[in-house]
Formats: sequence, structure tokens, C-alpha cells
Amino acid sequence: MQDYLLFFLLLAAAKTCICSAASIDKFLASETITLSSLLVEDKVAPIGIDVTPRFSWIISSPQNGDVQASYHLQVSKVKAGNAEVWDSAVVSSKRSYLIEYGGPPLESDTRYFWSVQVVTTFGSSTASSEFTTGFLSTGDWGPGVWIGKPTQGPPPDLISAFQGASWIWTSESSPPNAPPGDVAFRKTFSTPSGKTATSADILITADDQFSMYVDGNPMASSPQTANIWMQAQFLNLTLNTANSTLFAVRVTNLPDVSTGGNGPAGLLVAIKITFSDGTATIITSDSSWILTTNITDGWNLPSGSVAGWTAASAIAPYGQGPWGTQVTVPAAASTPQLSFANSFWIWSTETNPPLAPAAPRAFRKTFSATSGKTLLSALIILTVDDAFSFYADGIRLGSSPEETDTWEYAQMFTATLHGTSAVFAVLANNLPDVSTGGASPAGLLASIQITYTDGSSDFVVSDTTWKVDTTVPVGFENPSFDDSSWSLASSQGPYGVGPWENGVTIVNSLEEHPAPLIRKEFGVSKPLSFARLYYSAGGYASITINGAPASDHVLTPGFTKYDTEIQYIALDVASLLKSGTNAIGAELGRSHYGSTQGSVWNWNTVSWHGEPRVIMVLSLGFVDGSTSRVVTDGSWKVKEGPTRLDDVFGGENYNAAFEQQGFDTAGFNDSSWSAAAIMPAPGGTLVNQGQPPTRIIQSLTPVSIKEPVSGIFVAEFERVVSGWVRLTASGPAETQITIHFGEKLHDDGTVMYEDFMHYYANNFQTDRFWLAGTGQPETFEPKFSYKGYLYVQIEGWPGSSPPSVQDIVGRVVHDDLAPRGNFMTSSDLLNQLHTAAVFTFLNNLHSIPTDCPTYEKNGWTGDAMLSTETALFNLDSQGLLTKYVEDLDKTRLDSSGGAGPPSVIAPDSGWGANNQAPTWHSAFIFIPWWIYFYKGDQRVLENHYDSMKSYIEFELGRSPNNIANTGLGDWDTPETNPNGGNPPEDPRVSATAYLYQMLTVMENIATVLNKTSDASTFSTQAANVKMAFNSAFLSSTTGYYVGVGDQGYRQTHNLLALGFSLAPTASIQHVADSIAQNISSLGNHLNTGALGTKLLLPVLSENGHADTAFAVAQQTTFPSWGFWIENGATTMWEHWSIDARSRDHHFLGTFEDWMFKHVAGIQPTSAAFETVNISPLLTSQLTFTRAWTMTSFGNLSVEWTDEAGAINVDLGVPVGVNVTFSIPGITSSVMNFESGSHSFSIPKS
Repeated sequence: MQDYLLFFLLLAAAKTCICSAASIDKFLASETITLSSLLVEDKVAPIGIDVTPRFSWIISSPQNGDVQASYHLQVSKVKAGNAEVWDSAVVSSKRSYLIEYGGPPLESDTRYFWSVQVVTTFGSSTASSEFTTGFLSTGDWGPGVWIGKPTQGPPPDLISAFQGASWIWTSESSPPNAPPGDVAFRKTFSTPSGKTATSADILITADDQFSMYVDGNPMASSPQTANIWMQAQFLNLTLNTANSTLFAVRVTNLPDVSTGGNGPAGLLVAIKITFSDGTATIITSDSSWILTTNITDGWNLPSGSVAGWTAASAIAPYGQGPWGTQVTVPAAASTPQLSFANSFWIWSTETNPPLAPAAPRAFRKTFSATSGKTLLSALIILTVDDAFSFYADGIRLGSSPEETDTWEYAQMFTATLHGTSAVFAVLANNLPDVSTGGASPAGLLASIQITYTDGSSDFVVSDTTWKVDTTVPVGFENPSFDDSSWSLASSQGPYGVGPWENGVTIVNSLEEHPAPLIRKEFGVSKPLSFARLYYSAGGYASITINGAPASDHVLTPGFTKYDTEIQYIALDVASLLKSGTNAIGAELGRSHYGSTQGSVWNWNTVSWHGEPRVIMVLSLGFVDGSTSRVVTDGSWKVKEGPTRLDDVFGGENYNAAFEQQGFDTAGFNDSSWSAAAIMPAPGGTLVNQGQPPTRIIQSLTPVSIKEPVSGIFVAEFERVVSGWVRLTASGPAETQITIHFGEKLHDDGTVMYEDFMHYYANNFQTDRFWLAGTGQPETFEPKFSYKGYLYVQIEGWPGSSPPSVQDIVGRVVHDDLAPRGNFMTSSDLLNQLHTAAVFTFLNNLHSIPTDCPTYEKNGWTGDAMLSTETALFNLDSQGLLTKYVEDLDKTRLDSSGGAGPPSVIAPDSGWGANNQAPTWHSAFIFIPWWIYFYKGDQRVLENHYDSMKSYIEFELGRSPNNIANTGLGDWDTPETNPNGGNPPEDPRVSATAYLYQMLTVMENIATVLNKTSDASTFSTQAANVKMAFNSAFLSSTTGYYVGVGDQGYRQTHNLLALGFSLAPTASIQHVADSIAQNISSLGNHLNTGALGTKLLLPVLSENGHADTAFAVAQQTTFPSWGFWIENGATTMWEHWSIDARSRDHHFLGTFEDWMFKHVAGIQPTSAAFETVNISPLLTSQLTFTRAWTMTSFGNLSVEWTDEAGAINVDLGVPVGVNVTFSIPGITSSVMNFESGSHSFSIPKS
């Protein structure tokens, strides 16, 4: 019937006109033109739009040469096709992307329908979609407030007293500077007659470290991290005495970090003592305290002698001296820490202690409970020079990290105890001296806090009551083992004795900062028309409704500079609600906002740091037209949950005994829960999350599970990934399972998980799971941290059977960027490299592009810059990159006066501010430009132009005579240290080349934005820098580029000169030839780092050395990409060396640019690929190449095959794009193609 109808329509048309073939084609095409990928702000039917929306669509047409002639946009609140909100009218344009809304202001939290009618050369089509606005003003969040867990910080009168106290120390000639060493302080407080002291609240800090005792019992020690004096410790102590109380503090002044000599020293403390009648008194550090530098046994005991002790000297009141007002007061009580203050280094008896032969020793300590008491648990800190494995009652609890000088980092363990006795056993190993291979210092140092079932404690330290044996008999760790024939340990001296001195840092991996659970019940009494949840968090929020996840997003909201901008999420949750009573729950994680672990990057002390908090608005609309809201306020309930510690860098400690099953369902009994605390907002402007959400992308089962060491299981996965594992196990309550993650293995087959650079104070790449002992399988899956790994090590696995592959499920977790391109050739190696490069970039996406998911997780600007084009060719990355540009811009606020450079990491804690690294700062110029050039997004240029201009003027101003410098050059060339470093070359060459390229790009940006005066200025400045560059570095002797102090020929110098068009025309070929010659002299090997590698293959290919480019690309010996693949790589590495620190690092994998632009030949010549030159690079090494990339107009594809004396080509050109095609050395002229599918053959001769 349709065929007949079509016939009569054509016949009717023929009677009224003489139809050309083109007009019939146009008529037929009108029936089949389709519109797809209807997007608002590059998203499908998004919720939460809080910017002026922009509309995009893709046209598909069966007719070659079709092009959009006009579009007509309509927006309605009622239905698609209506236009009461906005009607664009018909607009003549071929543009079909990012068309900006031009109607009246939109309303918050409102659903809009939009439709577009498109007319093309051959027909027309109409399609529609929708979007929902977010909150367009801060007031839209009302009456919701930020809530979190109540904190019990220091009382105001204690804080006031602390800030009125004096720093005290010994009397010195140049206070506050004092010699390095220890000073002991005492203060005896006598309870007034008739009163009983019931508690003490203590605020204390010391420059540099302290251990505090009360009546001789260890109370707490300061964390042993740099500048810890800046964080006061808040301690709570229960007292029950009508007598006196002795407060004793041992303070260590460390050598000055610059001179190694005297440095500032002081103790600052305030103690509030509360009595049973409710009254209180406060004592502070002043000259009434006494001190000594001659510290003897019993110094901290009430009965200890104070002969020779002298009055303390008040050095400076709080707020003065070098400390000023920099000491921060914690929001909650600090966890008391064990210390080694009463411990002794012990070993077997040797002839020349502390030297001992390289050999293992077995140690045992049997502890018997005080009469009438029952053991509950033990907290242990332990270190051994050189290595150890530790057991409690025969159960292996862990071992020392396998790293150099591991004794410097004491490990912490917990043990569940039973009955009235416990046996602690250590297998200690002394290694040969690294210089002589002979005897070396050997010692064991331990401190153990025993807790009884009644809550009281005892302490055990390493001393001469421990037993030791040199033969290490089998089963020595078991409680039943007979050690009666063993010798008593020999003391090497108390903690602080040489050669170790005070060099042990306690790794407090078990410190608790529990994640709060919050909940709220609410009713739904009428039929719903919509339910939208808006939420934001300082940190992460994992939200559930009626027991089900509110979404599949994880690790959200994304990381920002929280005091300037904070992201919110908008979700459709109508399907999760029911008629009647509903419940919403959330668990709050720390992310970077509430980081508690000290690190090189100071995330735990950043200015916007705070405890996790959340704000939510559940917007409900009903069929009858009414609306209501459920918001966070003081009526919500809160309780500490099973996540006892979470750290985005370190991992999570999860104790299933604290689970609150069903807390997020209606009817849950929350009578024991507390009211949520109303908390201040983090400070930043709330903006809808623009980048794709982070999700669990894939689940992997191990390819193998091995047991390289008894009781230690290692699971290997198919490739290096980022994420975590879901672990399922069953066993007794309090069974601790430790999960280590790593990319490499030690020689013994265990996982290399250690933080050997010591970036972090406590935890690294480790999760811990304590079972509840339900008798059923229990599952743990992290919520608030991710790791980089190929291998997972399981310690403490319960039962006699090893774990199965179903027990250890690998989760691949990263931002969910959809594929937007691909590349394939006849070369298996190039295909492997392409896949590895894309995997690497994806593994590094967690709301920012990071350097690696294992060690740093920082948004290094240079890394992101170098990989941006790779991302834009392959992935739906513009949203993430646009967000990252905002992060970059915000870091300038931390620079001097807010007018300096962006930081070298973004977001930043302030650590990366005020650097001189134009090579890395260029990200702030190049990434916005590439977003515009590849995707046509002009808004990102408009939003940041003024700041970009300000920065480039700053950079030019600190470049004398137009020559720039940088602290970050061509990082990680082959000859550098595998842990990373600058190459042996003049950094001014790369710095000045990047300065020139930034000025050139700024000229282009100014031109796009019609800032003609600025464009002219940038052009002149670029010309001046180019002249200075060639004058300084282009050698008249060699004809290529040479810097001062270069170690041999530097490929990157010359690649930058050509890649950035700095070389004079007459010098270009000679410089290119010099690069090829150097590569040949190195056996077809590169000698580039991060900066040069991106340009290496393109520059060679564009300057007559394509064969050299392919030889380097196909190389499989060091240094090369193929060398990595030959050594099992599934991702890119941080360094060319087999000893590369990171094996998931993308900044050396930038050959992707060359694959797409040269091998496939796809090179855009105008913004958004509106015009493209496709010029494939033919070589004898390849027989075919296939590539595609999704442009703003649609899918652009090319495939060429070299066979039977001809090159067969297939092109797919989206509507709106024009292509010029040629093959160097094959085609005699340029071929032009409009949209459509084009297949043709080109003779090779």
C-alpha cells in the first residue's frame, strides 16, 4: 500500500512540474533524514542544568552532500512542540551544536521540553527531548542546611586558656631557639580539700614532638609528621582522685631542617580538671612547671626524683614568637597514641652490640592478666631493624613493609585476646650491612597496650623480660610452644639510643575517624508526578532511599577547591519512593575535604578542611499540582557507622560489627541515634556537576590466586585498573582481613604495596575488614577510596581453604566517559599501545584527570595538558576537561596576590602554588583552546579569557629578555631516575618554547573572541620570544638547538623548535634531520621525556622521516613503548625503565595524537571539525588503518587498505563537515568530499 501511495505522489508531482533527479532525491531524503543525540550541555535529558543551556543534535542523511540549511528551536514547560517559553524562529545556519538558549530566565527545579526542526538540502526532520533545571540561586536550597556528625571539641574556656598560655622551655641564650634533644616537664596538681577530680580535658602541642603521661601512665604522643606542632592535640582523661595528679611530658626538639642545628622549641598546654561537684579549674604551661634535660628512669612517675630539676622558662605567650597564631585547635578529641618512651631496643646477646650477624631471631613475650581480670584486646606498635613478622597467640597479624630502612616506620596492629594470658611472638630478621655485607645494627622495639574486659589497661614494652632464640624453631609463635630454654633478650638501650636515636615514626594505620550514617523518615501521601533529589557534600556522600542506592554514582560529588566551588548532584528518584512512610539514608566519606592523614601535599591541613557534611533537598511534585520538600535539618538522626576510617589515598578500615542493617528503611529503630549537627557550609558556590559521574564500570575475576608465602594470598587480574575489590569471607567475629593493592610484585611474589616514597603518614593502598562473625558470608566493598592495582594481597584469610575467584571481585572504577573514537591498524603492537593508552587515561579519571591512581592521585597540570588531545579524540571528555579548567583557574587564587601562575596541581592545597613552570602552567592556555578547537565550545574561552591573559602577562613579566625558565622540564627522559626527574639539559629551552606557544595560542583565542587589539599584542610578543629563542639556542655551529649544560644531543629541544614552529624556515629540514640522525645513532631509540614524546612521531612524520617515526613506534627494546608491552604492560608507565615507579601513568603515552592525525590522517582545520584534512601516512609496515572520532557534527571515520597495487579508502563524513583528502606521494591532487559515505581506490603508481 505504501509503495502505491508513493507512486501516486510521484505521479502527481510529475503532472505539475518537470522533476530533476536532484529534486526526486530531495523528496526521498525528506522521508529518511533523522535527528539523534539530542543533548543539552552535552548530556542526554539532564537534570540539574544551572547555566544557560545549549542545544545540540546530529543529523543523519542517506544523501551524500547533505547540509543543514536552518534550524528552529522551541522550549516549553507543557509538552514537546509547544513554544510558550521560547521560540527561536527559523535560523539559517549549518551549525547543529551548542546553540544557546535565548529566552527569558528559566525557573529552578523545573522540567522543560525542547524540540528542534531541521531543514537540510535534501529534506527536514523534527525531534524532541527534555531537560530539568537545577538550583539557580543559593536560596533555592532553603530551608535545607548542612548537617553532619556532632563533634565534642574542646570547651571554650579551655581554648581561651590555651590561647592565654605561654610556650615554655629551658633557659636559652637565644630563645626560642634551642639545641636538638629531649626535655622532660612535670606539673603536679593537688586536688583541693573536699573535692574529687573526675576528668581532665587537655589541649597540648609541642615544637617538635611530645609524649604525655598521667601518674606515670602513657596518655598520648603527637603524630610524628612535619610541623605537627601546628595541630594541637585534644585529650580526654577520666580521673577519680581526691589526691594529687602528676602530668608529665617529654618533648623532643628536632634539628633545624635547614641548618641541622638549633631550632625553635617549646611546650604549650592547658588542662581543665573537672570535679565531682561540677566545678572545674584550669592549669596552663608557665614557669610553675619544672623540667630537666637529664632524663632518668622514673622521671614520669609520682615517686620519681626531681633532684636537679629547674623551673621552666616562659619563652613567649601564645600568639608571639615564631609560632604566632598558627596552632589549630581540633574539632574533636584526639585518639591517644602509644609511644616508645618506655621501650628498649632488644636483641640476642652479641659481642659488639648493636651490631649483629645477618640472621633471623625469634622473640616471645608471655603476658599474664592481673588477678581477677580477663583479656579483651591489644594495641601494638612494633618495629625491627631490619624486618619482621608479628604473631599474637599464634595468629599472624602482619609484617613490616618490604622497603629500605623500614625500621624507621613502626607498624600498628590490633589483636583480639581471650582468657588470662597472651603470647606475642616476633620473627625478626637482620639484613647484611649494605656497604660491607657483614654485621649491621639489629634491634626490636615494641609497645603494647593490653585492654581488659572491664575497660582498664596494662602496658607491655620491649625489655629484657622478653625471650629470644637464634634458631627460630618451627611453631615458636604458638602459645603452647615451650620457650623455657630460651635466653632472655639483651637490651641495646632505651628508645633514643644510637644508632637509631629518635628516628622511628609510628604509622598510625588504625586511628579511627568513623564515617557518620544519617537518616530521615518522611511520608508520601499522594500520587507523585516527580521526585528529584539534589545533594552536595563536603567530602563524599553515598545515598540510599528505602534500602536502595539513589543512583549508581560513586565517589561523588567531585573534588573541587571546596571554599570557592562545590559540586552538587541532581537525580530522578521517583522510582525509589512508595506511598506511605519512606526513609532516606547516607554515609559520609572524607574525600580531600576531611582528609585526616598527613601527606606531602598537606590535604589534612588545607584551609577549607573540615569534617564530612551534607546538604540535601528532595523535591516532590504531586499529580494534583502541589509540591513539598524534604530537606536536611536538625531533625535528622546520626550515628557512627562501620567505616571506621576512610582516606582517598590510604584506603578504608571497615568493621562489620558496627553495621546498622536497615538504617535506610522505614521503621528502623533509631532511638539510640543522636540528632544531626547543623554545620557551616564549606564556603564554595554550589554548582551542578558537569563532568560524567564516577561509576563501577566493570567487574573482573582474578586470572589466578597464588600463595607465595604461607598465609598470604595474591590475586592477579587481567590488566592494571583503578578501583577496589569486593571481598566476601566468613569467620569468627573480629577476624581482621588486610587487603593490599599494587601494580608490581616483590621477588618473593608478594605485592609491592608500600609507600616507599613516604608521601603519606599512615595508610597507603590498603583496606582492612573486620568480620562481625555472623556465621554467614560477609561482604565488604569500599565506598570512599580507590586504588591502582594489578595485584591484590589478602592477609588474615579465615579458615583452612584459600579464597576463590568469587571471593575477590575486582571493581574497575572511574569517571564514565563514553567512547568517542577508536583506532586500529594491521600492527598488533600499535593496537596494544592504543588500548593501553586509553585504559591508562580512564584509570586516571576520578572527577579530575590525575597523574596516577596509585601514588599521588593529583591533578598534575602538565600530565593533563599532554593527554588532552588523546582524550578528545577517544572519549566524551569535554565536560571533565571544562571542569578541570575551572579547577585550574581557581588555583590562581592561591598565588601571590591571586595574580600569579596556576598551581602545578589542580585542585590544590596550596602546595603547588607560586611555582615557575610554564611548561606545566600551559595547561591553563592549551586545554581551553583544544576544547574549543575540537568541540566548538567558545564558552570555555569566554569564561577564562581574562584570567588566562593575566597569567600570560605574569609569565612574560618574569621571563627576562623573553627567555623563560622552569622547574619542571622534559620530565622522565630515559637517563633520569625511575622515580622521576628532570633531564640533564637546559630547562630554559622547553620553558621558552612553551612561552612562545602559549602566546601563539592566546593570539588565536583573542581572534576567536574578536579581541583584535589583544591578538595583535600577543602576536608581537610571540615574535619577540621567537627571536630570543633562536638567538639563544639555535647553534650557528651545529645548525640545531643546544642549551647551556646539555648532556649530549637533546631530542626534545629540537622537537619543540619544530613542533611549535619556532625554527626559521631555512633551518627546519636540517633540524629535523638532526633528530632522525640522533635516533638512528641510538639504535632507533628515543631520548625524550614527557614534553618531547608528544611531538616526537608527528614532527618526524611531517618532516620527511616517517620511516624513522615508525621504527621508533615499533621498537621493543629500552627505551620504548614496545619495551613496556614486551614486559607485560597493559597500561602506560611513568618512566621508560623497568623500575618505573608507576605503571598507570599517561603522560608518556601521547603517541595517540600521531595515530589519529598521521597514521589515520585525521586533522581538523577549523573548530569542531567543520573542515578536516585527511591525509593518511602510508608505510610499508602497515597494510590497513581504521579510525573514527565523534565530532560535534557526528561520526567522522576513515579506513584505508593497501592491497593489490591500490589504496582502497572508505570515508564517513557527517552532515555539516567538509573533507579534503590526499595521500602524500600517492595522490596527484587534493580530493574534496562533503557529507556522506565515500569509497574509492587510488592506484599506487
